[in-house]
Amino acid sequence: MQTFRFNPWRYLAALLLAGGLSLTACDDDDENPAADPVTTFGDATAVGNGSARSFVTVDASGNPAEIGLRLTEAGLTGLPAGSSGPPPWYVLNLPANTAKLPFNHISLDWAVQGHEPPGVYNTPHFDVHFYMATMAERTQIAPNDSRGEVLPEARLLPPGYVAGPGVVPMMGKHWTDPAGHEFHGMPFTQTFVVGSFNGAVTFWEPMIDKAYLESKKTETFGLPQPQTYAKSGVYFPTKYTIGYDASTREYVVKMHDMVLR
Repeated sequence: MQTFRFNPWRYLAALLLAGGLSLTACDDDDENPAADPVTTFGDATAVGNGSARSFVTVDASGNPAEIGLRLTEAGLTGLPAGSSGPPPWYVLNLPANTAKLPFNHISLDWAVQGHEPPGVYNTPHFDVHFYMATMAERTQIAPNDSRGEVLPEARLLPPGYVAGPGVVPMMGKHWTDPAGHEFHGMPFTQTFVVGSFNGAVTFWEPMIDKAYLESKKTETFGLPQPQTYAKSGVYFPTKYTIGYDASTREYVVKMHDMVLR
């Protein structure tokens, strides 16, 4: 029969080894915590009976992941019912962490009667302008400003996009996709527009029918890309999402899946 002899030194060594492994694992967790994306919001702006605010989300490395706006559910009620003046624009300043993005501010524009062309975009809708131009630059754009007819190089625009007539004050010229469903017998729901002025691309714009927004569905779309970009060293989005967040009762319009250009 074999006799068991307790060896305190061997027992102590085993405990230290086990403790060392455990402490090492804890140290790794403390030194490399899982970093979550960080979302920063701009100031809230009153819209209808609710409000809207911009946001920017950055990843663990501080690079932009999303840019967009959130509109409270009440914001779709109490909107202006129309007047002889220009449609209301709700300017949303961006939070501070936008140095790696090409955008300067967002404008949520309410078109209660829609706009031209008739039979296509003349339904109540929102124009969500992500402006690359500053407000100071926009104020220099006059109605039918001749500088708006100075068109960007084709490579700076999505392939197939065509320019609309005239120049809208404080905006510029609008470019649309003639292959869009709304030009082929289907009701307008959403589309993507590009703006230009004096040879430069000045905004990217998801345009969204109010009834489509009220349906509270969430859909993601590929964002038409140009051949090249006027600004390098910043992140441009490649997709956009229009949806509804039931947990906060907010409509969300955002551009995301960023690529460094």
